[in-house]
Amino acid sequence: MPAPLPPVRPRVRRRLLVTGAALAVSSLLLTGLDPSTGSSPGTEPAPVDASGLVTAAATWSGSDLAPATTCEELLTWQQERAAPLVGPWGWQGGWPVLQRDGGLFDGSVAELSSPGFLPAVTNARAGSLTSVARTDASMDVAQQSATGTNVQEAGVDEPDVAKTDGRLLVRLEQTREQADLVVEDVTGEQVVELGRTTLDVPAAELLLVGDVVVVVGGHRGGGSGPGTTLVRVDLADPARPVATDTAVIDAQRVAVRQHGTTVRLVLETGLPDLDFPAPKGLRRKPAQERAQEDNLATLRATTVDDWLPQVTTYDAGGGETSRRLVDCGDVALPVEQDRDEREPRSEPESPSGDVGTVSVVGFDATQPLDALGGADALGVAVGTDLAYLSTDRLYLATTGGPGWWGGSMPLLNRATDLATDPAMDMATTIVRPLGDGTSRVHEFVLEGTAARYTASGRVDGHVRDRWSMDEHEGVLRLAVGPSQRTADESAVVTLRDDGEGRLVEVGRVDGIGPREDIEAVRWFGDLALVVTFRRIDPLYTVDLSDPAAPRVRGELKIPGYSAYLHPLGPDRLLGLGQGPVERGHWGAQSSLFDLADLDDPQRLDVVSHERWSSHVAEHDPRGFTWLPDRSTGLSVLNDGTGRGPTRLLVLEVVGDRLEQRLVEVPGAPTRRTVYGDTQRIRTLPLPDGRVALVTADAASYVDLDRP
Repeated sequence: MPAPLPPVRPRVRRRLLVTGAALAVSSLLLTGLDPSTGSSPGTEPAPVDASGLVTAAATWSGSDLAPATTCEELLTWQQERAAPLVGPWGWQGGWPVLQRDGGLFDGSVAELSSPGFLPAVTNARAGSLTSVARTDASMDVAQQSATGTNVQEAGVDEPDVAKTDGRLLVRLEQTREQADLVVEDVTGEQVVELGRTTLDVPAAELLLVGDVVVVVGGHRGGGSGPGTTLVRVDLADPARPVATDTAVIDAQRVAVRQHGTTVRLVLETGLPDLDFPAPKGLRRKPAQERAQEDNLATLRATTVDDWLPQVTTYDAGGGETSRRLVDCGDVALPVEQDRDEREPRSEPESPSGDVGTVSVVGFDATQPLDALGGADALGVAVGTDLAYLSTDRLYLATTGGPGWWGGSMPLLNRATDLATDPAMDMATTIVRPLGDGTSRVHEFVLEGTAARYTASGRVDGHVRDRWSMDEHEGVLRLAVGPSQRTADESAVVTLRDDGEGRLVEVGRVDGIGPREDIEAVRWFGDLALVVTFRRIDPLYTVDLSDPAAPRVRGELKIPGYSAYLHPLGPDRLLGLGQGPVERGHWGAQSSLFDLADLDDPQRLDVVSHERWSSHVAEHDPRGFTWLPDRSTGLSVLNDGTGRGPTRLLVLEVVGDRLEQRLVEVPGAPTRRTVYGDTQRIRTLPLPDGRVALVTADAASYVDLDRP
C-alpha cells in the first residue's frame, strides 16, 4: 500500500444561479465595498502580489475578455458578482425543483450540478457524439480512439476506466477512496495480470500516453466533487507500475483531453466555502437583514486566494509545493465593447451567469507533475461547465447554469416514467435555462500546451452541452435550444471570427423541433444530424455546405427517440435510445437509418428490447463500440428492473436489417452500486480483431463467434 497523501485543505466550491429575489441584495454589497480595492471601508485591502501590478500574459487578443490589471480588480469583480447570491442563511439562489422521489428539493443548488443528480435531463444526453473522420460530402465510419475509447472528437482522447495500446490493458478497480491501477497482458489466449498499484484517488479515470498513465479523479473525502487529483504512473516495467508524482487542485474538472503527449485540463472554481455566521432567530425581517449584513461582511473579507484555484504537487520523495494554479494577470474579465478601447466592466454585465473562474491548463504528460505549478495556464472570470475541445480549438459556453423558467420541471427517468404515463406531455420536461436567453461563447486557439484567447460571440438560445458544439474549417457550429429570446423551437447557428476578436453569427436555421427538446446531435463536414423529442423522434438532416445559409434538408418522424447516434458509413446511421416496446411500456430501442437521400431519411429496421431496459450509451458513449470489419456494434444493456443480469447487446448489420444476440457479462452486477455498476463496463477492440471485455473488477475476451 502506498503512503497516504498529506491532507489537503478542502475548499468546497458552490455553483449557484441568481434568482429575482437574490438580486435585491446586490446594492448592499456595492455600497459596502471600496471599488478600488475590493475591501470594506476602514479595513486593509486584500493581499495582492508583491508588485501590486500583474503583467498580462500575451494570450489575449479577442474583444470580449481582457486580463485583470491587479488582484484588487479581480477580487472586486468576483465579490460584486457574488453579492446577489448572499442571503441571511449564506449562499442562496436557484428555484425549488422536484426531486426524483416527488418531493421538493430545498438543499444547496450546487447539488443540482453534481454528477448524477440530473440523470434524465443532463447525463442522458451525454452520448450525442463519438469521434468521426470528417468528410465534406457525407458521413464516415466513426472510429474508437487509439486507446479504444469512444470519444467526441477524432484525434482527441478522453479519460476512461480502461485503456489499451493493443499489447497492454490498463484498467481501474475503484473502491470508495482508492483505486487499484491494474496492468494486464492482452496478447495471449487469456488476459494475464502483470502488476498493480493502489492510488489514493476516488472517482478515478485514466489516460494512456505511451508508457505513462495519467490518472485523474476527485480528492479524498470529496469523491468527484470540487477537488481534482492527478497521478502520473510509470509503466516502463509493466510488472511494477510506479506512481511517480501527484498534484491536487482545489477546482472541479470540467473536461480532460489528450492530444499527442499534451494533456489539457478545463477546471471550474465556483463560490468559496465561506464561514458564514450561524443563523439565529431569522423568523423576523430585522433579524434576517442583520444576518444578511453579517454574511456580506464575510464576503467583503475574502481575499483573491479564496477565488483562485490552488495546486499542491507531491514528488516521489514526499516533497510538497503549493501555489496558485493561475495568477491574477492570467485571469481575464469580460469587457465593455468600445470602438477605440477596451475597458473592464465596473460591474457585471448580468448577474444571471454562474460566478467563479474557469482555468485552462496544459502540460506534457511525459514530464513530472511538479512542473504543473508553472504549466501553461489561464483563467476566465466566469463559471461554466460547457467546454468543447478539438485538436486545435477550445470553446467555452455560458448559458446561465442549472435552472429553469416557464413552469414545472419534473426530473424523469423516461424509460420508466413514460411507461407509467405514456401520454405525459413531454413539453414540461424541456430544460429552460435562467438568464437573459443568450449563450456566450469564447474561442481559444490551442498551440502545444498553451491556449490563446482569440474571439467571443453570443447567440440567442441555449447551448445544452458540449455535444451541441463543433468547429469545422474555421466555422463554429452550435445547436441551440429555446430560451426567453427565441420561439419554442431549436436552431442550428454558424459563427466565424471576424478578424477583430468577435465571433459573428453568419447563418442560422430555426424551426427545428417545435415544442421539443434536443436529444442528440452529430456533426460532419457539411452535415448536421439533430434529434428532438416529445412523443415522437424527429430526425433532422441539416445542410451546412453554405455556412451563411444552413437549411433543413429532411425530417423523419418515428416513435421514441435516439439519444446516441453512430455513423456506419456514408449512408448508414445507428441510433440507440428509447421507444415503445409492449403494452404502453418503453424500453431500449436500436434503429438502423438510411441517409442516402438527405431530403428523405428512412429507418430501415428497428430492434426493441424488454420494457424499462436502456443502453448505457444513452448516458455515456463510452458504453458502445463499433467493429467496422464485422459490421457489428457492441452495446452494454441494462435490464432496468435490478433483477436480471447485465448483458452485452451484439448488433450486426446485415444488408438493411439488424440482427441481435445477447451475451451475459460474467461477474457484472445485477443492480447499480456506487463503484460496481454497468456504467463501468467497456469493450475495447484489439489489433488482432479480438475484443477485451472490462468490468468493474475483471477483464476477459468477448467470444463474438459463438452463437
